[in-house]
Amino acid sequence: ASVDAHTVFCLDARSGERLWRCSAGGRVDSPPAVHEGLVLFGSADGYVYCLRAEDGVLVWRFRAAPAERRIVAMGQMESAWPVHGSVLVKDGVVYTAAGRSSFVDGGIWLYALEPRTGEILHETRIEGPYPDPATDVGRPFDMDGTRSDVLVSDGSFIYMLQSVFDEELVQQDAPRLTDLGNRRMGRHLMATAGLLDDSWWNRTYWMYAECWPGFYIAQQSPKAGQILVFDDETTYALKCYTLRNRHSPMFFPGKTGYLLFADDNDNEPVLVNASGSLEAVAWLPPIHPAVERTLNEPAVDVDKGVGFTRASPSKWTAWIPVRARAMVLAENALFLAGPPDVLDPADPLAAFEGRKGALLWAVEPATGDRQMEIVLESPPVFDGMIAAQGRLVVALENGRVVSMGREGPQEG
Repeated sequence: ASVDAHTVFCLDARSGERLWRCSAGGRVDSPPAVHEGLVLFGSADGYVYCLRAEDGVLVWRFRAAPAERRIVAMGQMESAWPVHGSVLVKDGVVYTAAGRSSFVDGGIWLYALEPRTGEILHETRIEGPYPDPATDVGRPFDMDGTRSDVLVSDGSFIYMLQSVFDEELVQQDAPRLTDLGNRRMGRHLMATAGLLDDSWWNRTYWMYAECWPGFYIAQQSPKAGQILVFDDETTYALKCYTLRNRHSPMFFPGKTGYLLFADDNDNEPVLVNASGSLEAVAWLPPIHPAVERTLNEPAVDVDKGVGFTRASPSKWTAWIPVRARAMVLAENALFLAGPPDVLDPADPLAAFEGRKGALLWAVEPATGDRQMEIVLESPPVFDGMIAAQGRLVVALENGRVVSMGREGPQEG
């Protein structure tokens, strides 16, 4: 999808030839889903689109927004209730959400749709909750309610940030474990700032775990980083902020690089002094270099404390000179791509802004050893790489799409 052009493209996987294109009525902020010959995606115009995969012909269009109301966002007209491009297809049902926040414009509308017809199978709306300021003082680092995000599933339930739904979109209880907002859930991929946020702000992260992390820092946590991938047994993650300056996670470009590591999927994050917690294992630099603190000091309800730690060591760790903005796990290799970790004193933002090109690495999943390196002309868009049909396809920030197979790179 070309986000700001409102357009979804279909390319020939072998030649890169454009087969068809479809323009929606608003931004398409993430890739479509392909299901049984259909291409399904949402748009910031408040609609869900279904196209025929073979020729891009419109099959149906469903208005997920509750009304035709437009606002201006980032210089473009869009619905007051936008829909993310990526919809969830689970057990032959399309799940999607329209809206921005449960506190804005009446809340968020969620739908389960029949993929061939767009018929509504289930629907719900979440709004608020609106506390009484006279009686409910709230918590300093946690609140109920939610924002919209790309929907994900663990195979049983459907998740949108800290909200949980069953297959009929009945909201489920997610018990709060402490006053800092961590909640018990099923194991799934989560992102504290949303899966489409590419800012890499130092207090946000992705995590593959059994609980929503709430406000806790995850610098020392397993299965957490700025981006990650996983299979049935192992999670592979990249950490940017491996240091702490008292309260703030830190990173220094052009120094030690980025930490790539692998964890067993059962290696869950630990909060020291939580009920049944295990002793933490040291694996990164000290928590607070300026003060004396240990990994095994109490962490529950400590708002700027140690945060999540690990009770078991990682499978392997590797410091790499690549700011991996995209990762893919294939059968025999872990692929990652991003700008090089170089700091030019004359142009310190060059690598971050894409003017130093990018590196594509293939890494041995069992050891973390580099197998191959290819130089790319431009960094990938965030999370913009897939492996399919024996090929690796990368969407670059300069607008090109590169497909690589045994015969070498091809550009589209």
